[in-house]
Amino acid sequence: MTQAEIIKALTREIDQGVYKYGDRLPATRELAEQYDTSQQTVASALTVMASMGMVQVQRGWGSKVITGRPSKIKLGTYLSANREVATGTTAWAKENGSGAKEGPTQVSQTVTAEADADTGIPVGTEVVERTRTRFDADQAPCQHKRTLVTVEAATLTPDGWTGLPPMMSTGDITPPAGMSIAKWLGMGVERVIYDICTAPAAGAAAAALTLPEGTPCLRIVSRGIKSDGQVAYATVTTAPLRSSISLEIKDNDAE
Repeated sequence: MTQAEIIKALTREIDQGVYKYGDRLPATRELAEQYDTSQQTVASALTVMASMGMVQVQRGWGSKVITGRPSKIKLGTYLSANREVATGTTAWAKENGSGAKEGPTQVSQTVTAEADADTGIPVGTEVVERTRTRFDADQAPCQHKRTLVTVEAATLTPDGWTGLPPMMSTGDITPPAGMSIAKWLGMGVERVIYDICTAPAAGAAAAALTLPEGTPCLRIVSRGIKSDGQVAYATVTTAPLRSSISLEIKDNDAE
């Protein structure tokens, strides 16, 4: 087998669950025998897969899988399975299999830095930061989500609301039937813009996805834009390159 064929074969076995997240791969010698090729060719294939964030190679220890099966990322606005509550989490979990889940949300207050420039929120702005990690059906971390909400937007509450503003709470946020969170809170968001590129994983995102710093990943930035052109919130999603992205748009329902 050639290097490309080995990568394709190992990727297929990861996709089929033969090798799952955290599993140790057979030794280079064993893989060479299995694929009827040289150890050097196998080692080269594993190096390429490591650069893609699929495996981790350690000299004297071997290789282990650090990716799950290809994950699906839902963009746009959509309704949950019961067609009542507008939610990204429900739609995402439905498409990623039984057992897919979102970890607890961590909430803190911070100030935007130069690294946040692509969010559209000016550097030095006080924001509420909401971070969480999504896991696929095999419990492999597959998305790191970081939402920055301007203090003005984060402190909004719906009519009749008592207690901590929803965006400042770590609990689940469930708007009324058919409404997005932004519309429910009155953020004044009239459109959402998505920018998608590749970027090296770093900091909390790399740690959450258990990827070495600098591993190429998808970086998806969604920005909720108000009528005056200001950004009310921005969500940065970091995901392995193997993720697939779908877009669904519904009239008059910005999320």
